[in-house]
Amino acid sequence: MAKSIFQKHQSEELNKLYLKKNYQGANPNDAKILFVGRDPNWASDIETMRLFRYISEYLTDGVSFWNKYKIHHPFLLPNYKGDGKRYHKIFSKLNIESSFSNKISFVELIGFPTTGNAKSNNKLFLEYLTSDANRNHLIELDSFLNDIEKIIFIAWGLIDDLKYLNSKTGLFKKIVQMNKSKMSISELNKYENIFIHRHFSDAISNSTLDKMSIILKDNL
Repeated sequence: MAKSIFQKHQSEELNKLYLKKNYQGANPNDAKILFVGRDPNWASDIETMRLFRYISEYLTDGVSFWNKYKIHHPFLLPNYKGDGKRYHKIFSKLNIESSFSNKISFVELIGFPTTGNAKSNNKLFLEYLTSDANRNHLIELDSFLNDIEKIIFIAWGLIDDLKYLNSKTGLFKKIVQMNKSKMSISELNKYENIFIHRHFSDAISNSTLDKMSIILKDNL
């Protein structure tokens, strides 16, 4: 699999898909449960992979994909070995049935596809984050986080990103009230309707996953 520097993804087809739907899974307006990530990151050569027809099918209709293949993401297909597989393998431990696919949405802080590791160029990541092209996406995301009818899961590191966004845009006022010094990265933390947890690609514990499963069971 090709490695690349962090940048906006160059695939014309992938960008077309994101212009139609800048989320994965169910429409976040209608979904009950939202999992919020940092950026929708894909391999630089994803469009040339045989897997891409599944990627396209998934991004076109993630709910139908989950019901059809009984997996929530194409990275779980046996012929995929690249980045992102660990995240989705760990996520699958939550044991969410495909019948709930219309209630689960995946959204990111950036509303267009990227490639490469954002941590390798944090300056560019922050430029993308606060760009005019991302503004409407952030406004919509802020409204989701403020919707008390939704259950929001965010990874630990996003708290700092969201506080940065508040300082630059005035959005995400709720996040400003969060105090990481009173939380534990190894636990499932709660602030109103938002749950903060260790990233699925990190050393998230089975105990945290079990607690998340209970919350999902109670709300699906």
